[in-house]
Amino acid sequence: MGLALCQFMLRCFQTRFKALHRSSPISLLRTTFRTDPAFIMTRTSTAIMWTTRTCVGIGVIVLSFVIASWLVATAPKAGVSNDPVKGRSVLVIESAPVKVARQYMGYGVARAIEDADVPARVSSTVTNLPASSRAGNLVSKGDLIVELDDIDFQEELTMARQRLADIRAQLKSIDVEEATALQTIEISQQDLSLMQNELERVKEAAAKEAAMPREVDQVQKQVLAAEKDLIRAREDQDQLGTRRLGLLAQEKIEEASVRIAEERVDRCSITSPIDGFIERIDVSQGESLTAGARVARIIDPRSIEVPLGLAASARGDVSVGDGVELMTTGSRVRIWKAKVARLSPEDDPSSRTMKAYAEVIQPMSGADHLPPGAFVQGSVTAGSGESAWIVPRRSVRKDRLLVVRDGAVVSIPVSVQYPITGEYEQFDVPDRDWVVLKEPLAEGELIVLSPSRTLVDGMRVDPVAVQDSLASVKREGAEGNLP
Repeated sequence: MGLALCQFMLRCFQTRFKALHRSSPISLLRTTFRTDPAFIMTRTSTAIMWTTRTCVGIGVIVLSFVIASWLVATAPKAGVSNDPVKGRSVLVIESAPVKVARQYMGYGVARAIEDADVPARVSSTVTNLPASSRAGNLVSKGDLIVELDDIDFQEELTMARQRLADIRAQLKSIDVEEATALQTIEISQQDLSLMQNELERVKEAAAKEAAMPREVDQVQKQVLAAEKDLIRAREDQDQLGTRRLGLLAQEKIEEASVRIAEERVDRCSITSPIDGFIERIDVSQGESLTAGARVARIIDPRSIEVPLGLAASARGDVSVGDGVELMTTGSRVRIWKAKVARLSPEDDPSSRTMKAYAEVIQPMSGADHLPPGAFVQGSVTAGSGESAWIVPRRSVRKDRLLVVRDGAVVSIPVSVQYPITGEYEQFDVPDRDWVVLKEPLAEGELIVLSPSRTLVDGMRVDPVAVQDSLASVKREGAEGNLP
């Protein structure tokens, strides 16, 4: 009804505006010079028309005000209830002190503590690449990885052995010569002794004038000849000793040559130096290799080390043996437990960080295996901890905490001392991100778990404990699974 009344008034005003436009001063001036009787009759009709319309419009307006007043006066009034209004339900947890330790966050790349770049130790050609020598295969220490051509080294080994055999034969010949030299020396000594005795007898005879001086000289000459033979025999024996020493030295050299040749032959069979997985093979069948060229890389994933970059201020708190929790940073979160194995002795002045080396001990393979090369986030727990007040990180908004007191929301200011990560079963919430407060809370204070902008100071709420909410959800799920 009100809409129809407004439409009617709008049409009235439009009609009046058009009439005023036609009766403007310019229009009246034009009609001053018209003296036609028909024109005078028309002006009279127009005045009557305008008078009628004005009266009707005023009447409609008055009538609309009367109707509106009547509607307001007869409108029903809403009743007022004195019953208390039920507040909005909010999830809360009860505050309580817990034992926590300060945590330091860092990032690093996992690497195997024991790995090996297997090189070719001789220059040769690849003659055999076993089917097991493929990236990703598990190998044990001593397993064959690559076999090289060893024909040349076998020939060198044969020549070295023959030279060694020749030297040993010469040594045996010297043994025979030494035995002969000893016999010669013994004979020469006996001959010299006989000649000396003969000389003594001849001298005694010459003293008794039984022998001529010429005979003494002849015997003396024979004594000198015997001494000369003895000296020559001893010289031959000494030369045999010198030759023996030279042959013994050559024997050692040839024995070393044999060992080197044998090692070269053995090095043609390249084996794994450790237990682990083949990360990659860098050669192919028939490829010529030079000494020192890498053939394969093998890693042992049982001991993994992660160098974590921590804030330099953590040096006074973190120590060897502290617990570390490592986790991936991707969409699939996996967690590993580790220990701080050692600390870097110096800080990095450019980043103001220190290195803490976390060590993970794990089986050779498995579903929850930490692979080398993985980028992980590490949380180092410093010390054994102390009692502190913690709340979920999501409960703190703009350095304020919402609590429920006497059924109403109260906002209190808080100061965050440091963040921590972990699960605390006493609060029965799945949160892993928490903050430690500087100021203590009241024992049993009801903390709003997820504050929002719609919750303001003084707002009436109905606190629901998280434990009760989770129990209700589990009960409903169990009832839904019943047949």
